[in-house]
Amino acid sequence: MRKKIILTLLLLVPLLLAIPARASAYADPGTGAFMYQAAYAAFLGGSFYLRKLLDRVWHKRKRRIFSRS
Repeated sequence: MRKKIILTLLLLVPLLLAIPARASAYADPGTGAFMYQAAYAAFLGGSFYLRKLLDRVWHKRKRRIFSRS
């Protein structure tokens, strides 16, 4: 029981010290544009990856269908 308490304290104390008491954050005007750009890039990258993956699956399927004839 005592080991659990010590382990819990060893994990929680650094986390509590890392969290600031008051966060005064500032986001400049370019931050929104950066987030849109990151989302757009992730969407485009994902679509190219998905297209390539589906292309591979489709070609494997075509080979199986035509190899039987």
